[in-house]
Amino acid sequence: MKKLYYLFLIFILSCTKPIKFTLPETEQTLILEAIVESGLPPRVVLTNSQGYFDPIDSNLLNEVFVHDAEVILNDGSQDFLLQEFNFNGIYIYSSLDLSAFGQFGKNYSLTINSNDKTIFANAKIPQPLFIDSLWFEKYEAYDSLGLIGAKFTDPDTLGNCYRWFAQRINTYKYNYPPPFDNVKGTVKDSRPLAPIGSSTDDKLFNGLTFDFIFARGEDGNFEGPDYDGVERGFFKTGDTVLVKSTTTTYPIYLYVRAMENAAASNGSIFASSGNLPYNVHGDGLGIFYGYGVSYDTLICE
Repeated sequence: MKKLYYLFLIFILSCTKPIKFTLPETEQTLILEAIVESGLPPRVVLTNSQGYFDPIDSNLLNEVFVHDAEVILNDGSQDFLLQEFNFNGIYIYSSLDLSAFGQFGKNYSLTINSNDKTIFANAKIPQPLFIDSLWFEKYEAYDSLGLIGAKFTDPDTLGNCYRWFAQRINTYKYNYPPPFDNVKGTVKDSRPLAPIGSSTDDKLFNGLTFDFIFARGEDGNFEGPDYDGVERGFFKTGDTVLVKSTTTTYPIYLYVRAMENAAASNGSIFASSGNLPYNVHGDGLGIFYGYGVSYDTLICE
């Protein structure tokens, strides 16, 4: 049996052959990520596409953002010319005009001109969802850790879509080993985070009242000291959690579902490549989110 195994291994090794290929050059494309949500100013991030194998360094981050574009937001009755702002090296087009802040029920459109390229996108802010109740669902294996439980009633109209976010707005009480030896007194989450599986439509629960639970989302390279280990994905006794519930449209639900599936299968040899189901038209790709937002606060006890 061993001889047969060795012969098989030699056969496999002798049949291997390195494959070399050259990827074709592709034209640089505008990439849009824009959000309108109730009660907040519009945010538009405009970047240039990069090669899949291009190195990610400080030079790339300096060159990736598109500057001096003409970005026009329309709320169905009025145009707003968005200005470019620099937030610690991240460039965002927005407006401080209160009339440009997101409003329930409105349909928005974006028109962006940059050099000889033009892109268009549309989004709607649906009416908000109000959660019936929230609670801290403790995990049996750890007394101080748990998930967020929620009860809500879906309207008896098929086609509603939702996405959930949560932000721990309390601060760290002590420091951790480096590089987190100065986190004491800082807010645990800098923004509301969506866990994997955060988006859903109402095909399976149209018109029903039911309970569900969701985990704590992750913040990539901006994670704090409780990113790894037993606390990963959990909330903790003593946390004050801002729960952000959003209503959105079916195209946004499809995009988020595909994005989360891609993130969950990152590195898998069985993962399929391809563009996400974006809602941008013209000389670019990307997504224009529309969110109807409601907020609740929960103290984990």
